[in-house]
Amino acid sequence: MRNRTMAAKYAVAVVAVGAAFALRYGLYGTLANRIPFAFFTLSTLIAAWYGGLGPGMLAAVGGLMLADYFFLPPHSAEGGIGETERTAIGIYAMTTTLIVVLFWHLHSKLREAQDELRRAQAGESKNETDGAEPHPGAPGEMRPL
Repeated sequence: MRNRTMAAKYAVAVVAVGAAFALRYGLYGTLANRIPFAFFTLSTLIAAWYGGLGPGMLAAVGGLMLADYFFLPPHSAEGGIGETERTAIGIYAMTTTLIVVLFWHLHSKLREAQDELRRAQAGESKNETDGAEPHPGAPGEMRPL
């Protein structure tokens, strides 16, 4: 995993949500109020994959707000939102939260593996400069079964 700047991570999230909005808005006449969150779920996936927790949550919340304002029927003062809209919002919220958390966990494990690899490589180079033999079980050493 490359080192990515925070600005690049959040920029990808904003661009992904913007692209999802543009695609969904372009299809508004065809889809009307059906599947308002589909493209925003994909933008959350992209943002969480590229940037992790913060950008993923930004994309999820941004997608929720845009879809609610532009693609769901207007809310009435006395009735609130309908059952269909509540269900769509709930499914979107659960799905995007799961996506973001899973990618955040993946990023954490990748960082841990990279740190462990760096420590192992630093230990090998220290052993080579000292002229010492590598300890049993060192990476690359074969042991009898």
